[in-house]
Formats: sequence, structure tokens, C-alpha cells
Amino acid sequence: MNKFCVIGEKLPHTMSPQIHEMFFQSVGEKGEYGVREFSRDEIVKARAQLLEYDGVNVTVPYKQTVMPLLDEISEEARLIGAVNTIKNVNGRLIGYNTDPYGFSAMLIKNGIDVKGKRAVVLGSGGAAKSVIYALEKAGAEVVYVRREEDELLKGHEYMSYGQLEEGAGGYLLVNTTPLGMFPHEEGCAASEKVFSRFEAAADVVYNPVMTTFVRRALAAGIRAFSGLYMLVAQGIGSQSIWREEEIQTKDIDPIYNLLLRDYFERNGGNIYLIGMMSCGKSTLGKMLARELGREFVDADEYIEKSAGMSIPQMFERGEDFFRERETRAMLELSGRKGLVVAAGGGAVTRAVNCDAMRSSGIVVYVDRRVENIIKDVDRSNRPLLAAGADRLYAIYRERKSLYENCAHFIIDNNGSAEQGLAAIREVL
Repeated sequence: MNKFCVIGEKLPHTMSPQIHEMFFQSVGEKGEYGVREFSRDEIVKARAQLLEYDGVNVTVPYKQTVMPLLDEISEEARLIGAVNTIKNVNGRLIGYNTDPYGFSAMLIKNGIDVKGKRAVVLGSGGAAKSVIYALEKAGAEVVYVRREEDELLKGHEYMSYGQLEEGAGGYLLVNTTPLGMFPHEEGCAASEKVFSRFEAAADVVYNPVMTTFVRRALAAGIRAFSGLYMLVAQGIGSQSIWREEEIQTKDIDPIYNLLLRDYFERNGGNIYLIGMMSCGKSTLGKMLARELGREFVDADEYIEKSAGMSIPQMFERGEDFFRERETRAMLELSGRKGLVVAAGGGAVTRAVNCDAMRSSGIVVYVDRRVENIIKDVDRSNRPLLAAGADRLYAIYRERKSLYENCAHFIIDNNGSAEQGLAAIREVL
């Protein structure tokens, strides 16, 4: 049985063992993955301990410290100046860096294309180097933000935090600083006003999933996500190196979804039910909330109460008028914990709503066939269904992929409500 571990200075909350144990289960193999802490004095003399393992993951603050202990360093890790993966090949220690792959996979997962666009990276440490490398490889125009005392990255354009606050902007804003990381979750490297000058924001911090950085970005109405997907992806990248095989991207999503499910179970995350109108979200949501002892919120009712008018009245002012209030409601609900929320059928048409849900809880797509919905739906209070059943089929075709991409899990709800509830129980 192969033996692996993650090394660092203090690792009480590391998720790496969970990720790799899930991977072993997914491929049907046995493997041992542990945690090894070293003091700063110990790490510089730790080569003998590293040789005890077939492979090692390295986390902050030792991604550069371990490099003199290695026999060989990959070109990518050498260019970045940091190692996060070590492979033991017959007593020779070879260093790699899978962080660029992890970050790139996270951008792809969230539909962020940086080619030819300006990306601003907060920080200049080891994480920043990996992110800058990935962004430049993807064709982005990169500027990093540094404090005067921070490391100067040669060959890269930079600005001060003062310049960022004064008006700098771009397409993507990336946080590579530790600000906002558990247990100091209130920290953030950028003020609220900065986010409105960007179209998307990515945080490499993964605990908490909803960082202050992500919350401020969502409040500004832009795409936002934190670094948990990157963590899983770089872990799968390490496995590909140890196993000498191509990275299997299909292995990332199932592990990410399960890891996220366990995280929100421990931390009081919400449960969001999405899907077509009259697919059974509210019925199942009420049943689930009752069973779990949680508060149930029907998002459409929440919006009506907040706006002081009915949904048909809001639609009389235009669909955008309603969607703005829907987004405001989803952001408010994402700031609460322990809810079961039945989202509106069209909530997924705005990516920022999906980001808010996915950053604050588990999203379950309640899939029901259109012909079954038609039997149940009351079109009298559904502004989008004035054209009849044909419109319902068209909406389903337009939104099906949006539901699937937004959801962590998908359940079939074409039987009884009890069967639908059992399906939700199974994925949760």
C-alpha cells in the first residue's frame, strides 16, 4: 500500500487527507494519507522523513523551504519558485507544482475566460506566483498588487494597494493573500468599492467557503468563488504525478461535491432546491425542513414580502425589475445559515445567484419532466407562462443546462413526494 502525507507548520484543519481518501475510494485502491507537522527548524533537516513516503504534498509556509532538500525540480515548479508536490522515485525526491493546474481548473469550472483580459492578483507570495503563472499561460494581462515590504516579482507588472483602491480595475480580481482565512474570517485584502470595477473575483482561500472577499464580490453583483475547487483539483493533479497518468478531470467534481457537502453539514450551510416552476421544490423543501428541524424559505414569497408587491406586479415593471430583487434576496439568504430554500425557477439565469447559493450551501436540482409539471402548474399567476405549455417546454430547454451546472447534486422527482424526499436524503 502506497504511503502519502501533507506537510506544513500547523495543519489542524487541513482537508487534504479527506480529498485523497475519497480519491482512493473512487478508484477502488487502498492508500495511506497522513498529516505531518514540522517546525521551521525541523523542516530544513527533514529529508529523511520525506523519504519515508511515496509522495508528499507541501503547503504554506514550506513550498519554497523544501526545495533545497530535493534532488530534482520540474521546470514548472522551478519557474514558479515553489513546490507543492514531491514524488519519491527510488530514493530520489522530485518536486512539482500542481497549483497552476488547480487554479486553471477552477476558472474553467466557473466559466471564466481570461485570454486577452486584465487580471489583478492581490499578493506576491508563493500562491501569487502559481496564480500569475497560470493566468499568463492562459493569455491574461497580469498585474499583481504588493505592499512595499513584500517580495518583488521580477518581470511582472505591479501596483500598490493604494493604486488599487484609487481606481484600478479589470476583468478578474484574485486574492492570494491569507486574509479572510479561518479563524480570522473578517479579513479582506480589498475594500467594497474595488469589486465593482471587475467582472469576476476568485479567492484561493478555501476555508471558509464564503470568505469576506467572495461576499463583497457578490454584493457588488459580480461572479465570485473561493478556492475549494482549486484545492481538490491540485490534489488530483498530485495523484496523477504519483500514479504517472494524465490528470482525470472527471475525478474532481464528485470529490469536490462530497467535500463541500461535509463542510456545510459541519458549518450549518443552507440547502437550496432549484428547478423548474412547479417541479416540487416547495413541497419537498417543506418536508425536508420539517424532517431536519430547519427553517423553510420559499424564495418567491421572500421576494414578494421584501418588495411589498406580487411577482406578477413586479413583472409588469419588466423582468429585469424582478430579477434584481431576486438577486438581492438570494444574497440576503446566502448570509444566513441552516435554511432550506426553494429557489425561484429562473434564479439560475443569473450566475451571481448560483455563486451565492454554491458558496453558502448545497444546491440540489429537482428534475421533473415537463409533461408532469403541466398536469400540476397553475398558469394564472405565472407571468412567463401566458403563452401556455409550449412556453414551458421552451423554458425547460433554455434552463436545463443551467440547473445542471449550478447543482451539486441532481435528483429525479417524477414519482411521489415521498420518493423525491428519499432521493434528497440519499444525496445529503
